[in-house]
Amino acid sequence: MNYFGYIMLLAAPLLGACAHNHGGLSYAPPADAADIARLVWNYRDLDSTARQDSVERYRPEVEAFMKTVHCDSVTDEALVRWAGSRAVAAFTPPVDSVFPDIDGFRRDLGHILAAARADSLELPHRRYAAVVYGRQEAILFVDSVMLVALNHFLGREFEGYSHWPVYVRNTKTPENLPYAVAEALIGTAYPYQAEGDDATLLSRMLYEGAMAEARMRTVPGATVAGALGYNEEDMKWIDDNEARLWQELVESRLLYDTSAQVSDRFTAPAPTVRLLPTMWPGRIGRYTGYRIVRAYLDRYPDTSLRQLLSPQFYNSPDALALSEYSPK
Repeated sequence: MNYFGYIMLLAAPLLGACAHNHGGLSYAPPADAADIARLVWNYRDLDSTARQDSVERYRPEVEAFMKTVHCDSVTDEALVRWAGSRAVAAFTPPVDSVFPDIDGFRRDLGHILAAARADSLELPHRRYAAVVYGRQEAILFVDSVMLVALNHFLGREFEGYSHWPVYVRNTKTPENLPYAVAEALIGTAYPYQAEGDDATLLSRMLYEGAMAEARMRTVPGATVAGALGYNEEDMKWIDDNEARLWQELVESRLLYDTSAQVSDRFTAPAPTVRLLPTMWPGRIGRYTGYRIVRAYLDRYPDTSLRQLLSPQFYNSPDALALSEYSPK
């Protein structure tokens, strides 16, 4: 049984326990990112009064979280049941081991938000919660709350990930957490906007390159390998073969291909990309897009992230020429 099936099995006793009422929430945004609700942990060992005090402090986060387990009403019984569930029992100990506190997560999130604001990005005001839940998504937005499932970042060797392919397990590390958070926050606020049916692979690569630059600028201590999702060994091999990659892309005449399937093959998570003579690592379109964006920034260093993430940039027929990109 794979990890998703396993955690859903553990969560099953709670499903269907609550009525459904998917109304919107209304609340004031937090003053800053310092207050991240660490849900589940708040309710295991508290008495009823203390639990309710915590609920009142984190009501938006609690309500958003309970919706993920199909509970729209926050009752003491539902909280106790979830906090005592087999899913929590199975995954809270390894989460506690890898994340004994969330101070690092709090600092990284604050840095990401501050850096995004400083670079002219407009991100919606949100509240934030660190959770354990039985869903496939590592990060989930519910109403105006960002839920980050720490049980998705326990390390590539975690036994619960053993049935996932290597390229997926490689993203399930504590080191990848800030990159995933930055990508989710910025990608949600600035999604790729295809230009009708004529969106090209080059356009998608430029957008992915802009997103990689966004991760580089906002994640503290970011590396190019981390921002692109590669290990250092793969990153060096790709760097050493950048000119060959560009030659194959040009000679394949795929840069201006308008098939969504081709764009996905170059940019979506995968073990490899097999549309070129050489078998390249997955998401290789991110790499080339980033290299073109960096060449563009060498010529126009005052370009903001907001400009790079605008359709006017990545859909422009002139962006590549203006970059004067020349692979080494």
